[in-house]
Amino acid sequence: MPAPAPITDQPVPDTAQSNAASAASTATGNGADQAMLGDLARAQFGLSGAGVTIGILSDSFDVRGGYAGDVAGGSLAAGATILKEGAAGSSDEGRAMAQLIHQVAPDAHILFYSAFGGAADFANGIRALANAGAGVIVDDVTYLNEPFYQDGAAIQAAVEQVVASGVSYFTSASNEGANFYEAAFKPLTAALPGLSGGFVCADFGAGTPYVNLTIAKGATATLDLQWDEPFAGIGGTGATTSLGMVLYDSSNRIVAYALRSQIGGDPVELLQYTNTTGTTGFHMAVITDGGRGVPGQFKVIAYGQGTRFTDPGAGLGSGTIIGHEMVPEANTVGAIGYTQTPRYDGGGTIETYSSLGPGRFLFDAAGNRLTTPLQGSGVDFVAPDGAATSVFNPFYGTSAAAPNAAAVAALMLQENPNLTPAQTAAILATSTAAAGGPAGGAGAGLIQANAAVKAAVALAGPAGQSHSFVPTAPGADTPGTVLTSAAIRNTQAEAAAVSAAPAATSDFTALPDLASGLVLAGGDSLGGVAFSNVALLNGFYGDAAAAGLFNPVHIVA
Repeated sequence: MPAPAPITDQPVPDTAQSNAASAASTATGNGADQAMLGDLARAQFGLSGAGVTIGILSDSFDVRGGYAGDVAGGSLAAGATILKEGAAGSSDEGRAMAQLIHQVAPDAHILFYSAFGGAADFANGIRALANAGAGVIVDDVTYLNEPFYQDGAAIQAAVEQVVASGVSYFTSASNEGANFYEAAFKPLTAALPGLSGGFVCADFGAGTPYVNLTIAKGATATLDLQWDEPFAGIGGTGATTSLGMVLYDSSNRIVAYALRSQIGGDPVELLQYTNTTGTTGFHMAVITDGGRGVPGQFKVIAYGQGTRFTDPGAGLGSGTIIGHEMVPEANTVGAIGYTQTPRYDGGGTIETYSSLGPGRFLFDAAGNRLTTPLQGSGVDFVAPDGAATSVFNPFYGTSAAAPNAAAVAALMLQENPNLTPAQTAAILATSTAAAGGPAGGAGAGLIQANAAVKAAVALAGPAGQSHSFVPTAPGADTPGTVLTSAAIRNTQAEAAAVSAAPAATSDFTALPDLASGLVLAGGDSLGGVAFSNVALLNGFYGDAAAAGLFNPVHIVA
């Protein structure tokens, strides 16, 4: 058998079942924008994304030369800044993402950096966009050699770095749905057709060394196998065990294999196969191919449309989000068809291909095995896909959902530029509409732009003033425990009332309403300050009082 060409550092754009648009097509559909109620948010608050810069990471932006036509047709604004363009032959998926952003936040400035130069350059691109002024960054790229079980890889570290500097980061969840197999490695010695000798294989149940899968005729399957060893390229000594894959057709003939020893390297093996046979039924063995002993567990994720694991044990475990999609700093976005949303009287179920969380960390960035495994952050929320662009019509996949979510963040930041990435993420997650689907797929639900912007407005507080909020005993003016300002939100009208108070440097008392979350005017006035209503982001301390009120709150201006 000829040795297969190694697949290393391969990026995967998270597009699903999209069709290339005709050259004459320049109109971008507004279905996704309306499904998130973006049109209502812009109308209610007078927003356009002005003053906010969004950085995009994808394959390319204007390799195909359609940007000028998009500007002329109104699908994009002029002035996008390309920090690094993609290679010849790329699809311009980044421009499709920009068109979706333009529908929601038409005056946001667009930056672009191609993420197809390798994982290290992807990480450089994240930092470059932040350094160029992006307040929001969104990508739709997954690298197959990103770790399943470890933090600290280049892309993960770059995301964590820019978020710490104040940038809100969004990434597509990928499009593998529940198309994975994860299990403890139970060794089974077996003879394999086409190979001489006995092999230590993974037992897929009842003493069988095979997992079954289908690959559609003409489809290309990419199988990404990883196991619980630290990455040499991140931290630690690297793998001490090695696994490989052997793929068979329905006649037990080897059609592809990946058997490179990974001892001392990264615990990753990749196999790619294009089905040119007349059958769609295949089975695969996972075998040891170096080192001593066996790993504790392994996971294989199948990438590529038309490829699916069919074993009953498939789809159980930590899901199909990997690498930087798992880190808590990233907002990982799943997809729901815009016609499935409440705005379109849809059923509210996410796309079947939208990847599942939560992910799992078994090693820290230094390669040390964690005493207790940590759950990844999973899918945070979902946004719509399926709207038309001049590049793809329609544009499906979490590649389309992620820029829609990022655009809502731009509206929020225009209204309240002081929002931190954590506040932006929390507001998006707590202002959603319900969305259904497999466990680990829908996150907090469907982003709703008008509710998110309203909460961002409320969190802004009175301009130029600092307040501490202190519970008091009923009927008393003695302060209790101080609440942090992050626990408070003010509406615009309420902020104006506080700012206009004749003695705003003094203090006043108010009563939080348990049902509405509003702080109502209290029964006395401290220091002669006019009363003002204050809305709460989180619940206040204290016991419920008569008429559904919490204890009075002493507010120091």
